Amino acid sequence: MADTKEIIAAGQMMGVVHCLTIPLNNETVLLPNSAIAEVIGYKEPTPIDDAPEWFLGYFEWRDKRVPLISFESASGKEIAVAKKNSRICVLNTLNGSLQIPYVGILSQGIPSLAIVQEQGLEDKESNEGRSAVGAIVEVGGIEAVIPNIDEIEQRLVGLNLV
Repeated sequence: MADTKEIIAAGQMMGVVHCLTIPLNNETVLLPNSAIAEVIGYKEPTPIDDAPEWFLGYFEWRDKRVPLISFESASGKEIAVAKKNSRICVLNTLNGSLQIPYVGILSQGIPSLAIVQEQGLEDKESNEGRSAVGAIVEVGGIEAVIPNIDEIEQRLVGLNLV
């Protein structure tokens, strides 16, 4: 299955891609709208003993148990903690996994709409050493991180918690 950057690039061939920018502590995540199932208010996750720091636990959404991650920690940065205005971005996994059809990313605010045009996506610095990051780009003067959702899904499967 295509990664998130390929989805954005494919959509750009048609002119524009409607995306969301998701605020984190010190970064912004960029995802196409099609990758996001819903943005919801923060729900305290049920933690799992002996889980890695980036795996915050599970929360209930639409009668499903969904894993919640700190993308910052999963991608080699400092772990995020929920704040007063935190949200959860529920993402569709890209492989149609029956084990993990959705994953939640902790957002530090309300995501914003962004329209990415064919000429508007510019590769920035290397994402070397950050396997959860598919690419680092600049769009509309803002540096944004495009997650490697496949990598995140594989890490969750590898935990054998689902």
